[in-house]
Amino acid sequence: MKYVYLLIICLAVPITVLATTRYVNKHGSIPGSFTTIQAAIDASVDGDTVKVLPETYYEQITLDKNLLLMGSGYETTILTSYVDPTVRMSNGNLKWLTISSFAGNGITLKGGIVKNCVINSCTQKGVYSDSGTGFVINCVLVNNGSHGIFVEGGVLNVTNCIARPNGACGFEKNYNTSGQLNLSYSNGNSCNTSGNQGVIDEDPQFQTSTDFHLVEQSPCVDTGNPTLNDPDGSRSDIGYFGGPDTPIYPVVTSLKIIPLPGGGVRIEAVGVANY
Repeated sequence: MKYVYLLIICLAVPITVLATTRYVNKHGSIPGSFTTIQAAIDASVDGDTVKVLPETYYEQITLDKNLLLMGSGYETTILTSYVDPTVRMSNGNLKWLTISSFAGNGITLKGGIVKNCVINSCTQKGVYSDSGTGFVINCVLVNNGSHGIFVEGGVLNVTNCIARPNGACGFEKNYNTSGQLNLSYSNGNSCNTSGNQGVIDEDPQFQTSTDFHLVEQSPCVDTGNPTLNDPDGSRSDIGYFGGPDTPIYPVVTSLKIIPLPGGGVRIEAVGVANY
């Protein structure tokens, strides 16, 4: 008698979930876009990107997912509110926006990374931390009614930031709490901070009071964290236009010079830009 055996092999096939980019357009003129930032965050999952198109958005947002929330540049993408704070953040990445507040702090940061943002003209603190672990990198904090960055609790790691002028210390940790503010390669007066390697307190020499490009002789040029580079390969600048994620005009990454038969040359260049 012959026996036929059926061998069943189960294969574990990994399922890859593709990240989604969701767009925020205040006027809803782009099909499928969201008209508020919070609605786009609510519809997203970890790993997604929320791209905010140029406009001034009046809303309070909560960022508690591991996603990237990116503006279209501090010059044109502004998030502000009449409540305190404008941004409640415990996860994810935030970059390329201006954050402001008419009623209190710009960002209450309990976790995540704020990178290459401008926190400007908040009536109280630019960034406030009372718990968790967060990072603030290559940001400009100016014209805030109180501190640029203030730590009450938790651990906040700050590098490559400019915090001046503000109504109080640029960077401060409350003396009476167990919080920790680890500060390095930044510009602004500091109070009760830890580390302070590469920290200066000098006029950053912006182009203008609203244009945060640095003039060539600025003390913030090529003096940022030496482990971070600008897109052109040089040592990172301190401030919004520094670090690997700086939103700059295209940087040429390769150049080819081709001689032409009749004389002369043709130049072909390849460049990258973050916006």
